Amino acid sequence: MTGSDTAALAAIAPSARIEHRRDGVWIIAPDLDVEAMAREMNRLGFRLSTMTGLAQADGETALIYHFVAAGRAVHFKTRTRGGALPSITPILRAGSWIEREVRDFFGVRFPGHPNLAPLLRPAELREGFFRDAAEVPEQLTRARTEPS
Repeated sequence: MTGSDTAALAAIAPSARIEHRRDGVWIIAPDLDVEAMAREMNRLGFRLSTMTGLAQADGETALIYHFVAAGRAVHFKTRTRGGALPSITPILRAGSWIEREVRDFFGVRFPGHPNLAPLLRPAELREGFFRDAAEVPEQLTRARTEPS
């Protein structure tokens, strides 16, 4: 990452904590403007690789947006507000299926998404079923074996 790239990333979320790790640059910004992030990452030539969700005890979901470009990686960690974050799909089409998957698994709402129809969730599971792993039917979980 060049110094100007890092400065551009810092400008997206001025109050964010920026960490340089072995797997790339991490920007921890609980109040991140995800639409501004998507526009700037697109301008810098990064592509959205995937997103990671993690249910939080307070009912919100931590989300990590993973971007890559030419061997570089940037990860933005933020959290939902009221169970929602604006959709980045109108800015980055790659967000479409990823946001649908996050909605299926964690129940996150993405206002502005053009089509939040279920993507992966079996009909017998409620939206956001990853929030409580105890609700996942046994036939949908991996078989566990006890160590001998």
